[in-house]
Amino acid sequence: MVHIAHRVAGAVAGLSFLASCVPEPALERFSADDLRPPAVASWGPIGPSEVSIGFDEDIAGAEPGFVSYPGPAVASVALGEDGRSVRVLLDGAQAPGVAYSVSGVVADAAGNLSGFALPYWGHNPDPPAMLINELVTEGSATHPDAVEFYVARGGDCAGLAFFVGSPMDYACRYVFPPLAVAAGDYVVLHLKPQGVAGEVDESTAKDESAGLDASASAWDLWCRGGDGALPGKNGVVALCSSPHGAMLDAVPYSERFADSDTAYGGFGSAALRDRVAAVVAAGAWVGSDPPRPEDCARSAGTTSTRSVCRSSSSGDSDSGADWHVVPTKGASLGSANADEVYAP
Repeated sequence: MVHIAHRVAGAVAGLSFLASCVPEPALERFSADDLRPPAVASWGPIGPSEVSIGFDEDIAGAEPGFVSYPGPAVASVALGEDGRSVRVLLDGAQAPGVAYSVSGVVADAAGNLSGFALPYWGHNPDPPAMLINELVTEGSATHPDAVEFYVARGGDCAGLAFFVGSPMDYACRYVFPPLAVAAGDYVVLHLKPQGVAGEVDESTAKDESAGLDASASAWDLWCRGGDGALPGKNGVVALCSSPHGAMLDAVPYSERFADSDTAYGGFGSAALRDRVAAVVAAGAWVGSDPPRPEDCARSAGTTSTRSVCRSSSSGDSDSGADWHVVPTKGASLGSANADEVYAP
């Protein structure tokens, strides 16, 4: 998000990048008691042709010149009933899961102006309910890092976002393409593709892909454009309704304990501690206050063929009780998980 604010005491010609959008404000609106412009607090699509933008204070008006990119064009802008938001109406529908942006300028009652350019993803009217179901976090050359999702309710995956980390602090983000899935399906996201021709993002048939660990019984997708490696035996993964949307599921995993060391509550790093705290605060995981490593799914003993996974029923209590490490060669990407537990 780009956020630009300026206290105007005369004409706004000096703001050359907004000159075509912002008229000269009425000076009588300014109040010496309010020098702070409104700040964007939330935003996102609320329909195929409508975007809502919320602010941290009441809005007096939206200035001319709102823009949506790439189209459809902005048809009108109206203040929300709560007084702290604007509704941007478009002259056509946007595609689910496609990246867009909206920009504009609003003013508060004191005449403070706030300009913004906000990215968002097209409204998905039929998202599925999916769970993170299996993790290969210690991948090898023949069994690379991957994550499996179980579909509890069917829908279109377009625009869902998976994070290696938490949405506000991540090493890798993957935005799902349009993909119709049915209840009971599995989706496998391969995080370290080799870049070979067989690595096909499946959308019509489950047996199209031929990359490493591709499954003929699941939808295979490939995370390209960077190293999506999972962080070994101590990490966090999260699934959200969009890159800026609600957290749908999350799994922190660890082999550590609160007394592993005295630093960072036993997590070993501030990054891991804060990522676990973020998914607990979002309500996607049950943890102590503050969270402890013992709250996480236990990952001791995991390898490229001993995955960290839920039970075969894909039970979900948002806690470490749902998870276990399977025995050697027990990883089952693309099919029901094994219930056997690894014993060192």
